[in-house]
Amino acid sequence: MFSRSCQALWVAAALLAAGCDRMQLLAPTSSTITVTVPTRVLPTGGSKEITAFVMESSGTPVQNGTTVRFSTTLGRVDPVDAQTRNGFAVATFFAGDASGVAEIRATSGGAGAASTAATTNVVQISVGGAAVESVTVRANPAVVSSNGSTVDVIATVMAAGARLLSGIPVSFSATRGTLSNTTAVTQASGDARVALTTNADTDITATTAGKTSNTARVTAQAGPSVTLSCAVGTTTNCATVTQGHSVTFAAQRGTTTSNIRTATLEFGEGSSVDLGSLSGPMTVPHAYSQTGTFTARLIATDVNNETTTATQVVRVGGSSALRSPLRTRQVGR
Repeated sequence: MFSRSCQALWVAAALLAAGCDRMQLLAPTSSTITVTVPTRVLPTGGSKEITAFVMESSGTPVQNGTTVRFSTTLGRVDPVDAQTRNGFAVATFFAGDASGVAEIRATSGGAGAASTAATTNVVQISVGGAAVESVTVRANPAVVSSNGSTVDVIATVMAAGARLLSGIPVSFSATRGTLSNTTAVTQASGDARVALTTNADTDITATTAGKTSNTARVTAQAGPSVTLSCAVGTTTNCATVTQGHSVTFAAQRGTTTSNIRTATLEFGEGSSVDLGSLSGPMTVPHAYSQTGTFTARLIATDVNNETTTATQVVRVGGSSALRSPLRTRQVGR
């Protein structure tokens, strides 16, 4: 009988000791918890490390192994329970696929359980569309040919403080033309891109997370237009040019033209000169060193990569100084 009582007491003591071993070490009620996170903005599917620092009222870190419990109103935290080392407990927040504001809280025993105006154990992270502060849109280039051409449309999505956001879906609309896609997702640069093909003035907007961008205008312009003339002295054509003598070409933009990107004057015998954007009328002297009929070409390409050509035919004859002297027949008296 006595032996059985001792045995029962021994079992009870063992169970009590095991229970004590399994009890979590928690922070004293008067302790404070401060939660920090490197960013307050995350894309959907993103993750970030969360750190909680637990300090006793005396100003010293809590005992190593103190359990801190993390909770969140959106997404998940792993691990839910983490133990301190030098006062710090670390977990990872996983945003998940839903947009919204995640409120992440850290508690340990009675510490952090009550919310006050000076609560330091709670942080908020804006996830996905909830982080969007603004969206802007632009077209590159901002002009198209009246014959029809394609431009890039770029929407930039930002959070507070001009922070660029990735992984944000953006919707595009255009008053004319055809968009390659009506939606796109922002990349690491914060940009979402589609293409627009149109031949008329077009207004473009972008929308995300209930916010609408500015309106970007794409303007249609006539295709490139240039003129080329050729003169020899006071003669306003190059139908008869003497070998080695200078002729003057006059090149200029047409009265109705798109913006010229490059212009080149080819003289027809293998040489040429770059005229740049042909921003104003230009005169170019040139001397032909050989005889023959040559076609000079002014080739211009505009900002839409459309090309136009103006031509002049130049006929070059031999110089009288280079011709063989005529033999004269002497007539006897």
